[in-house]
Amino acid sequence: MSYPGPGWPQPPYGGYPARPSTAPAYIAAALFAVCAVLSLVVSIISWDGSTRSIEAVISVPGMAFSEDITGNVDFGISTGISVACTFALFAILLAARLAFARWITVVLGAVVVLYYVYAVIKVLVDGGGEFIAALALSLVLWLIAEIVVLLPAVGQAMRGYR
Repeated sequence: MSYPGPGWPQPPYGGYPARPSTAPAYIAAALFAVCAVLSLVVSIISWDGSTRSIEAVISVPGMAFSEDITGNVDFGISTGISVACTFALFAILLAARLAFARWITVVLGAVVVLYYVYAVIKVLVDGGGEFIAALALSLVLWLIAEIVVLLPAVGQAMRGYR
């Protein structure tokens, strides 16, 4: 490694480039953990499909397809719990800074974000605009987590970065 000439600032840390911060990976993991917990909570609240918490019922991942597939809430609840557990696992793997987990999380997170966009449109078209608050909150949280995990700083925080 060559050093700059006189009058130039010396490189930090004795000539070695600064290591990237690991904080972005932990922030992305925390955001996906929040999304996973939210999905699990609304799935458990909506377990019986009762209408006392209609906002929670429609914000369960997969609930927009539930009526078409099984005719009841079973598909939505099982999908919501599966999404929650999957992203809880990948949040742990992101916190461990495993690079492959970042890309799997990006792909699966994009699927969930696209689902929530579809669900918001479907609820608005069906005339349920007054019940959209929890659904919109879920969409925003998943979208923020997806954007953060795509940031270059998160990629640099992963272990295999060169």
